[in-house]
Amino acid sequence: MLRWQVLSIIPLFLVLVGCGKTEERPKLGEVKGKVTLDGAPLPSGKIVFDEGPSVPATELDIKDGLYSGQVLAGSKTVRISSYKTVPQKGPMKDQTMLENTLPAKYNTASKEVREVKEGGTNEFDFALTSK
Repeated sequence: MLRWQVLSIIPLFLVLVGCGKTEERPKLGEVKGKVTLDGAPLPSGKIVFDEGPSVPATELDIKDGLYSGQVLAGSKTVRISSYKTVPQKGPMKDQTMLENTLPAKYNTASKEVREVKEGGTNEFDFALTSK
């Protein structure tokens, strides 16, 4: 009899205590905005919200000057790129490659930083110039 009482308490104990550590969900913020180039909507491109090497970056598509999506909350460096297909030079001239059409100050050398807040919508607009 005692054996059954002990065995019946074990499932109750596991439910109350839990079977392991529960992981926190990532803190996300909704981002959206407009990207223009010389006053006109950027036809297509990518916008990246990057916190650094220890946190995964989030890349969103830009279509007709608009982007939206979810990003981990925190301070992010913003990098914007737009590509066109160009022929390669030299021995591989029959192949093409992608070339970024925006100045480096908007992507590889970007100093644009935005704070993405958890919950709600974070709206960030970017007015780029081709020079």
